[in-house]
Amino acid sequence: MTVVRTFKFRKRFPSGGLAADLSASSIANGRPHKQHIQIHRKIYLSPPPGINWKDLAWLCVGVSLHSENLSSLHPEGIEIAVHRLTFPLSDYRSEVAALAIDGWLREEFHLPDTGARVDYSPETGSHAFYWGDAQDPFADNF
Repeated sequence: MTVVRTFKFRKRFPSGGLAADLSASSIANGRPHKQHIQIHRKIYLSPPPGINWKDLAWLCVGVSLHSENLSSLHPEGIEIAVHRLTFPLSDYRSEVAALAIDGWLREEFHLPDTGARVDYSPETGSHAFYWGDAQDPFADNF
């Protein structure tokens, strides 16, 4: 039986904050559903229906941060099925999808912190996202 669990990402700043609720489950068998995206070797992501393309791209980044550890834990393969991703009453940034799945994966599999985080600069009035050792998640050498 598949257990769906929800992770609530919250990051508050003096001028507001970022939030996302992500509900997901995992299936360790190496046989992904019809709609899936290969992240790494036998690591797959199944997105929820109707997801925005930017949110999907960032979910992939978040899973990829843990791909080596997931491959070691599940050499037979694993599928991460995201059932729902919402952004409740917060500023919207699609990058938060990566931080939400990062938190879900760390809790679900007791994985180490990759250094993925968001900070806010009051001087510039903008958010700065960091991806641990990965400088540019959309570069070919990521």
